[in-house]
Amino acid sequence: MKKSVFIIIALAVNLIVSAQDTTYYSVLRKGIAFSNLEYRQKNYQELANICERIISLKPDEWLPFYYGAYAYINMSFIEAEPDVKKEYCKKAKIYLEKAKDINPGNPEPDILEAMFCYAMMEITPMVNGPLYLPRSKKALETAKNKDPENPRIYYLEGKSTMYMPAFMGGGKDVAIPLFEKALDLFKRFKPESNVHPSWGKSDTEKLLQECKITAD
Repeated sequence: MKKSVFIIIALAVNLIVSAQDTTYYSVLRKGIAFSNLEYRQKNYQELANICERIISLKPDEWLPFYYGAYAYINMSFIEAEPDVKKEYCKKAKIYLEKAKDINPGNPEPDILEAMFCYAMMEITPMVNGPLYLPRSKKALETAKNKDPENPRIYYLEGKSTMYMPAFMGGGKDVAIPLFEKALDLFKRFKPESNVHPSWGKSDTEKLLQECKITAD
């Protein structure tokens, strides 16, 4: 089944590239859906490959760059080898900067930048932590100024707070209100299309439940 999905996606991308179609949403949607089937590197690598093919045809669209960065950031989280994680983050940064340049008024690339910072911190926490933690907070504040109703802002704030030591103002009890706010906003959040960013809700629910169990 998974092999069939892979082949279908590959054929669809080739069709768009060869036909010079004016729409790429359907192919990108298939890539996103494939990456969501299983949290594995090969799924995100396929999404990255699809984005690269779309970018070759649509270099002025921000979504392929955004999802290319999203794919490599997740691949970095999954990967165990630090040097490979660095390479994934390096690729993610290139795509992320391009997405921001194309659509500077959109908060989603800023939110993704915060997640990129978390990936960098995970590589070498003692070295990268002091450097990238302030950057992640700044990225989320930038996103909040653009759209304070975006639920992914508070989801990532909650996730960062949840794993932060208590002496730094973190902890699961402190994260609960942030996750609750994120879920409340998720109920009202409507993405612009079925390929625009909508991730984070299920993870927010899981993390909130984990925090509440600990607090009880």
